[in-house]
Order: sequence, then C-alpha cells, then structure tokens
Amino acid sequence: MHEDSRNAAAPRHVSNDWPTLLARIVDDVARIIQTEIRLFQAGLTPILSSAIDRFLANMVALAAFLAGGLCLLAALAFFLHRWLDWAPALGLTGGASLGIGYFFSRIASMHASRSIAELERAFHCVPVRDRARGE
Repeated sequence: MHEDSRNAAAPRHVSNDWPTLLARIVDDVARIIQTEIRLFQAGLTPILSSAIDRFLANMVALAAFLAGGLCLLAALAFFLHRWLDWAPALGLTGGASLGIGYFFSRIASMHASRSIAELERAFHCVPVRDRARGE
C-alpha cells in the first residue's frame, strides 16, 4: 500500500507538445495503412497473375476451337456439295451448327443451375430472393 501511495503522489510527465504527438500519430497511421496496402498487393498479385494466365490460355483454346470448327463446317459443306448445290449444302451445314450450338448451350445452362444449387446447399445459405423478402 505504501508503494501505491508513492506512485499516486509522483508527478506525471504531461507533454504539452500536441503538434508533435499528432504528427507521430498521423505518421504511425500512415505507416500502418501502407503496410496493409502492401500486404493486400502481395496477396492479390498471385491471384491476378494466375487469372490472367488462365484467361490467355482459354482465349488461345477458344481460337483453336473456332478455327477447327470453321474447318469442320467448311469440310461438311464441301462434302454435301457432292450431292447438293452450294446453297442447300451451306444451309444444311449452318442449320446443323446452329442446332448443335443450341443443344450445347442448353446442357451448359443445366450444369450452371445445378452448380448454383450445389453451392447454396454447400454453404447452407438462404437464397438471394428469400433474403430480399427478409425471410
């Protein structure tokens, strides 16, 4: 108890140099913010780099698929031209490519809706339309 009374009686050093204290606070906060930004950039750089790499690889693959598809369509048109004139051969080729494209787009949309449902079940979250109603 004697020690507590001695600490209470000791004069406290109070700094009246407020501008210096405020400058140090601002400097410290600025350093903390800079460090957080550097950490964010360090974490974001590999993610963006891999996303750009995947995007470029997918664009090259898409270009290859488009070129291959055009070659196959031209080959089909030339093959059909053996028995038909050019107009019906190109019409059948175009119709077949539109039908196949529609078929694969339906398959893709079924997989997309199934994937969204699986994600909602995996996270046990309330669907967005229910959240809007406040349920």
